[in-house]
Amino acid sequence: MIPVSLIPLDAAKALCRQWHYSDIFPPHCMVPLGFYDGQGLAGVAIWGWGTRPKHTIQKLFPSLDTKDYWELCRMCCRDDLPRNTESQLLAGCEVWFRQNQPDKKLLFTWADGIRGKPGYVYQAANWLYGGFITTEIYLTADHEPVHPRLMITRFGSRSKEVWQGLKLKRVRGRQFRYCTFLCSHKRRKELLRESSVQWTTRYPKHPDLIWQIDAGEGSRETRDLPRVERSGQFRQSAFRPSRVRNAREECLSDDLKDGVPRRTETCLLPRRNKKSHGPETPWLWKEEL
Repeated sequence: MIPVSLIPLDAAKALCRQWHYSDIFPPHCMVPLGFYDGQGLAGVAIWGWGTRPKHTIQKLFPSLDTKDYWELCRMCCRDDLPRNTESQLLAGCEVWFRQNQPDKKLLFTWADGIRGKPGYVYQAANWLYGGFITTEIYLTADHEPVHPRLMITRFGSRSKEVWQGLKLKRVRGRQFRYCTFLCSHKRRKELLRESSVQWTTRYPKHPDLIWQIDAGEGSRETRDLPRVERSGQFRQSAFRPSRVRNAREECLSDDLKDGVPRRTETCLLPRRNKKSHGPETPWLWKEEL
């Protein structure tokens, strides 16, 4: 277990931009934790929520709400550190939350199977696996990823006519759920009974990764990892940065404890773009358990 502490959010993002495979961040990065070594900042875990915080938790655990959990937005360590550093970092985060935010019931994350990651870090940390969903991204000719929500907010649709007109190809793959509980054993058993998915330690491995790639002439299935580069042309967030920044400032300005909001349920979250079309969760096109 690696002891962690609160660090500046800008420093955490800077480390992720240097070492993480993705240089775009979810909209609600609220609690940046990390640790230092002799070379400076060595590893970070940024906790917050995804684009639909309440929907995410209540679909899995109906009795919980946004204030009851954190989602792992980004985790990153320098490449020169030992291979088990990320799992030790997760263990340190669990200890920190139990000591500083005992009201949190669980921590949740997605393993990015569509980017070739079944979630070995979470498996090594003994997190529970909760099945997978099939999701999609779009790739430019330069292998730059385009998020489905960005297709909706910028172009108004993610129909085949739109992404073909942009000369994109659609890649469908799997995202794997993981969680760990911070609550009492009794409450943990209650949450497991009410959950809409089965949580287990029967973990996915690389043979469970599969992709469907459609460049416009029809979908083909492959088990070879598609090439995905960092974002460039489509780097902008689907949300307006000022709105997200104001939401975080609202959380951190009213009632603080060591720089962390006590009443997270009062945060002003970015609203869905009313001009968007299509389903509210455009990146989840099918559920598979």
